[in-house]
Amino acid sequence: MKIAIQGIAGAFHEEAARLRFPSQPLEIVPCLTFRELAMAVATGLADKGIMAIENTIAGTIQPNLELIREHQLWISGEVILRIRQHLGGVPGSSLQSIRKVYSHYMALNQCRPFFDAYPDVELIESEDTALSIRNVAEAGSRELAAIGSALAIAQNGLILLGEGIESSRQNYTRFLLLDRQPQPLASCNKATLSLVLQPQPEAFTQAMALLQEQHMQVSKIESVVIPGRPWHYRYHLDLAFETEEQLQAALASLHTLAESMELLGKYTAHTP
Repeated sequence: MKIAIQGIAGAFHEEAARLRFPSQPLEIVPCLTFRELAMAVATGLADKGIMAIENTIAGTIQPNLELIREHQLWISGEVILRIRQHLGGVPGSSLQSIRKVYSHYMALNQCRPFFDAYPDVELIESEDTALSIRNVAEAGSRELAAIGSALAIAQNGLILLGEGIESSRQNYTRFLLLDRQPQPLASCNKATLSLVLQPQPEAFTQAMALLQEQHMQVSKIESVVIPGRPWHYRYHLDLAFETEEQLQAALASLHTLAESMELLGKYTAHTP
């Protein structure tokens, strides 16, 4: 099975993919950007995709919710991965020799407190953790280092300069499993919904009340601006439910308040 990831070999996306499919042979389709990942799934370059959607330290990657909706992808699962961030440098380097550290912005955000003790080190954003590690290895400078997985550090011949440097041990990233079409599941208990409410007073409050009446748990909600419509928002909701009938009743109730509504996926919640 071909599965698209954001990043190259050794990226956390690959770890999440292999956690989701531990016994299945996988052909990793590397994509440098999340948009490339979405396109790979939408065009059939990959059978499925794994896309990070939120981290317990850095928060939600809101643009990814829009990418999923815009490319009409289907969320068929989720994977929650414990993230351990490591600092790697070329052999002979040290925490005293490095001057620049590269990584994806979310990895940098997760590790900033570690570098408070090293004020001369510049943190520089890049497209991908594993790519940053590969670039440092190719540069061969003892003044450069990168943050990423232990797998990527080992694959590229770097040494560990700092192990588990993330600011919180409760550092988890939630990834979504993406398909081109809805996937049949024997059972599911979670759904992701995109909702634009009618422009009327208290529409949001009424929508939440309708969900409460249907005994639906809103486990997550994100609002994103709608370009060209100031102060009007699209809501992305994660809903926990017990039965399909319960979900369908809740969606029918929301239709009465909705300007537009799209079900982005149904799946089984993952407990790490």
